[in-house]
Amino acid sequence: MVKKILLVFVLLLVAAGAYIYSQTRALAVEQLSDDLWVLRGFGGNVAVLRTDAGNVIVDTMTLPLQGERIRDVAYELTGADTVLLINTHYHLDHTHGNPAFAPGTRVVATERTLSHLQALDADFWAGDAAQLMPNETFVDRHSLTLGNKTLELVHPGRGHTDGDLVVVFVEEGVIHMGDLMFNQHYPNIDLEAGGSIQQWPATLDRVSKLNFSRVIPGHGATTDREGIAAFRTFMAQLGAIGSAAAADNTSLEDVLATDAFTADAGYEPIRFIVSLGLDRNFVLQRAWEEATGNFVLANEAQP
Repeated sequence: MVKKILLVFVLLLVAAGAYIYSQTRALAVEQLSDDLWVLRGFGGNVAVLRTDAGNVIVDTMTLPLQGERIRDVAYELTGADTVLLINTHYHLDHTHGNPAFAPGTRVVATERTLSHLQALDADFWAGDAAQLMPNETFVDRHSLTLGNKTLELVHPGRGHTDGDLVVVFVEEGVIHMGDLMFNQHYPNIDLEAGGSIQQWPATLDRVSKLNFSRVIPGHGATTDREGIAAFRTFMAQLGAIGSAAAADNTSLEDVLATDAFTADAGYEPIRFIVSLGLDRNFVLQRAWEEATGNFVLANEAQP
């Protein structure tokens, strides 16, 4: 009887492992132009741009095996190899697929993103993985031309972290915002890496001045300027709740119970089999923590 129970347990583990493996490998493909695609799966949204000089890939999801899948699907879509990776910020669901690409591949990010990877994620980037860390960095703006395509990379300000960048695909009229934009999902707010709810609306205002018509968010469906405006309303209301709590010395418990937060109607937590903990209570707690100073920077900027 014990052997049968153990066998059933092993089979369940194998089935669960196979399911998780299949889910991490699954990619949905959306084509936005003749040369631009979005890949969606377990992790942040990935952009694939075909150029005359090879593929550009923006963000690489959560696992090296996903990076392998992204690399292969990009080749299937374009018939070309990847020559450039761009990481919008340092979080693992946007960077940990990098090591699947060829050593020596050009990898671009902001200086703060590289600093966060080195300070906050050093264990992952030890050994061979270090070859796919960002090797080309900038502070505010960076222009790239590859074959027939132009990309403008912009760090518009603090929000999700203090190092996020936005990619403007000039010829396509599309931007990839990374996690400066969550479409109808509760956002991660990394105060410890310099993120700021209070400054996020102004950062979105600077993004809105760029030249584009469609928006690839870090998570959620492709959207447009109206989508950014709705997310700005969400962030501004969240920031106002935090500011009021700090001014009135409101407890965290009372903030979590507030009925003043209405801009999240229709928002859902991001899930992968189970919830990742990014929900209404999480964002309200982050608003209270920032406004009241109840957090500690994990990687302070150097003077």
